[in-house]
Amino acid sequence: MSVLPRIAILGLYNSGSTALAGALHRMGVHMGQPFWYSSVERAKNNFYEPWDLGCQLRCWWNEPDLRENAPRPIRIACLANWVHLRQCYYLSAVGAKHPLLCLCGDDLVTAWGADTIFLRACRPLEDSIERLRVRKWFPQREEKLQRRLWQALEEFCARQPHLPIEYRRLRSDPAAVLREVAAYAHLAPAASQLAAAEAFIQRV
Repeated sequence: MSVLPRIAILGLYNSGSTALAGALHRMGVHMGQPFWYSSVERAKNNFYEPWDLGCQLRCWWNEPDLRENAPRPIRIACLANWVHLRQCYYLSAVGAKHPLLCLCGDDLVTAWGADTIFLRACRPLEDSIERLRVRKWFPQREEKLQRRLWQALEEFCARQPHLPIEYRRLRSDPAAVLREVAAYAHLAPAASQLAAAEAFIQRV
């Protein structure tokens, strides 16, 4: 285990990954600020996705078609540099969340190390597809996009240790789930941090 944890949240669009990322942010994990769209704590469009990494991922995978545009060695080098710079600067646990990371599981293992901590945001596939339709982000492409990410995530998680986080349970019993996350990710948040994370889950 590295001295400072490196945590990757993997989940489809509308899988509960934002709730999990926002909770980790409040538990003391540096989640790669500035965030995409907004870094304001209570902003509805604060997705807790690092702006710079999100831009890279969209270039690598040509969202929403998900065509691979960058070879694996380039992705690995960029991911390694991204996490290294943040841990050198912040001297803290570092995490990242973005739906397109579902396509980069093996890249992350190579770039961040075999002791990378993977948290999987779990929500029924059909629910995630429907929520994406409601948001109208990728009209007529929602199902194809989500199923492609689901397949990649299923294949990676079948061979890689990870902690699955059920969205419904996270919402219904955040205190218990967040304690499990902290233990699995080798975090030691203060009571006030856990309380802030739980309050965030209750209002998202």
